[in-house]
Amino acid sequence: MYTAEKRPLAGAFTLLPIDDVHYGPGALARLEATLEHYGVTRALLVTGTTLATKTDLVDRVRVAAGGRIAAVFHETTQHVHRGSVIRAIEAARACAADGIVSFGGGTPNDTGKAVVLGLAEDVAATGDFDRLRVRFEYPATVEVPPVTGEALPMVAISTTLSGGEFTHFAGVTDSERQVKDLYIDKKLAARAVFLDPELTLATPDHLWLATGMRSVDHCIEALCSINAHPFTDALASEALAMLNRYLRECKADPGDLVARTQAHIAAWMSVCGLANVNLGLSHGIGHQLGARNDVPHGVTSCVMMPATMEFNKAHVGTRQAWIATAMGRDVSGLGVDAAAAAGRDAVRALIADLGLPRRLRDVGVSLDDFPALAKDALEDLVVATNPRPVAGVEDVIGVLHAAW
Repeated sequence: MYTAEKRPLAGAFTLLPIDDVHYGPGALARLEATLEHYGVTRALLVTGTTLATKTDLVDRVRVAAGGRIAAVFHETTQHVHRGSVIRAIEAARACAADGIVSFGGGTPNDTGKAVVLGLAEDVAATGDFDRLRVRFEYPATVEVPPVTGEALPMVAISTTLSGGEFTHFAGVTDSERQVKDLYIDKKLAARAVFLDPELTLATPDHLWLATGMRSVDHCIEALCSINAHPFTDALASEALAMLNRYLRECKADPGDLVARTQAHIAAWMSVCGLANVNLGLSHGIGHQLGARNDVPHGVTSCVMMPATMEFNKAHVGTRQAWIATAMGRDVSGLGVDAAAAAGRDAVRALIADLGLPRRLRDVGVSLDDFPALAKDALEDLVVATNPRPVAGVEDVIGVLHAAW
């Protein structure tokens, strides 16, 4: 059993205003009561085209809401482009929405948060997002504009393992700059979250498993954070063990509702308290792989995690050994480097066992993309808090080559 190193602690721990998490088969039945609790009578349901047109799940959500869904917006776009958010904001205004329900994975969830932001801050055109986005200049200049207007309550219903329904930030892509920007405020957090595994059975297996690897990435970067905390350490290490087991069980039997519920809970644990610890290079590069190359976020984690673990290993002490232990590897008697390698190998083995991509070249990224990706990554807030300081674009390009 790994024991965290002794380190001084002092500060404040921020918790998000998420009142309830409803989980397990049949959890959706509590949706109407939840909307009633928040006084929502005319919600805009934000979802994806596939869920809306190729399944009956949107109808099931509308029934469960008891007539409290005024309209459905299903034109969300992967990586949440500003134009699609503007259309969703217009839909919310057209139906006089008094609440938002997001239904799906990371895309509908981030779109829902961005709609809450846009309505609170009177966003009417794509350029209006510029005054609201987080601005970062490497290595330490940060500006986070607050949300000053009144925010509508949002309820999130998750069908993947991305965990974004438990955060207070949204990623929105500026198509002109080909950059994904962050928007951060506690007012963007969902007030209630639903994790009903019955609603996930229509989620494609590759998407379910890839978003599960995104949650693995959350665990690893939280454990190796420059300001790791005992609260998140405990959650992340246990979540990592759960994901290592239950993602494989979901792969073997996609209809196993117990495994899917356990994986959903692990995804929640992987991001619980994450606002209090800083992430790193895997997420920073991943955001830009999504914006520039349209690589799904879960897949970016698959291709970037092992390379960033190798890049960081000399700067995280024995914490990569903790990763190895959580993922079932015996590192007793191994030196620090060998134990770290065992952690990296455990991650690679999980990706391989799930049948997910492992190299940048396999997901449509070319060597010519590296300079722009590296430049954009350095403008991402989380890169500044990578465990190993990133000296410049050369370091990022080196990691990209290692993942190639």
